[in-house]
Amino acid sequence: MNKDTGHNTVQIWNKIKLYVTSNLIFSISLFAAIVSSFFQLPRWEYIDFKVIICLFELMIVVDAFDKYKFLQYIATKVCERCKTERGLTMALCLTSFIVSMLLTNDVTLLAIVPILIIISRKSSYDIIIPCVLVTIAANLGSSVTPFGNPQNLFLFSFYEMNTKTFLLYSLPLCLLSMVLILLLGFIVKSKKIDFDMDHVIIEDKKGMGFYMFLLVLVILSVFNLIPYLAVFPIIMLATFITDKNLLRKANYQLIFTFIFIFIAIGNISHIPQLNQYLSNLVHTQKATYIYSLLLSQFISNVPATIAIAPFTSHAQALYYGVNIGGLGTPVASLASIIAYSLYSSQYGENKKKFLVHFTILNFICLALMGTVGYLMI
Repeated sequence: MNKDTGHNTVQIWNKIKLYVTSNLIFSISLFAAIVSSFFQLPRWEYIDFKVIICLFELMIVVDAFDKYKFLQYIATKVCERCKTERGLTMALCLTSFIVSMLLTNDVTLLAIVPILIIISRKSSYDIIIPCVLVTIAANLGSSVTPFGNPQNLFLFSFYEMNTKTFLLYSLPLCLLSMVLILLLGFIVKSKKIDFDMDHVIIEDKKGMGFYMFLLVLVILSVFNLIPYLAVFPIIMLATFITDKNLLRKANYQLIFTFIFIFIAIGNISHIPQLNQYLSNLVHTQKATYIYSLLLSQFISNVPATIAIAPFTSHAQALYYGVNIGGLGTPVASLASIIAYSLYSSQYGENKKKFLVHFTILNFICLALMGTVGYLMI
């Protein structure tokens, strides 16, 4: 009996460890929310409901685009026009860069990396470097708009930015990022490539058009041109009527990760000693930039943004720090983890080689963009 009990305890403990390691950011945010609540009772006002609601709406819309194979359609059309490995890599990088501005870096990679894998199986195209470059392009491209990634959505809401202010921050970074991505494309040899892609057809064009319209509503609500509380019931009702499965597919773990981080940081910011210490730590633009960039390397740029924002008024420095900070380690951006997972699931024998190339190229880009970002603030 005791042996069975001990065996069951070990099994439960192993399951907990597996869950925590597989969902590290979520687990840390939950733990931080619980522990900090012992020192300061949480309040509803800690949670930025606009960010939560807009993020949820974006998830639904981009899942609909995935259902209608919209991104796959764009990517295959791009691929059909390319005759060399370099041309194909550059084209997919630019596609990744542009599409991620509208449909987030995560969703862009979920569409483009599988297409790279399909092409590699139909040709001699080695996709390790192209896959890394497409990931870098998606992370940098998503920094251009307030809805390109979760941290921008939060920053835009938290600092109550207007569109002009945000674009003044993002456009210089956009131009520099495009130059970097085009230069990186020359790493790939200009070798002829032959492959046949299966044609992707958007069968339900009316359905696709309807969700395009919903995306426009979400974007307008992000820019405060329409009240986000008015858009939310429209999105919910429309999705419930057209496809309930989209509501089930939403990434609720990411939603709750945001909520737990909001609670933890809200609690910490109301503990006087910690508030004072953290405020002193990021009291200058340069300090905000450096700490946000470094913190992103260890806990990812989304949690780093929410963790630092309440203690600094330097919105521009934080914007550059966390968006450039998405380069570097694989955990610096959740989108990078997605790209690695997609690649390693098909080429497990090459995952170490992928990580080596990923690390080298990302840290080169981090050093270059990080230096430029430091000089820009």
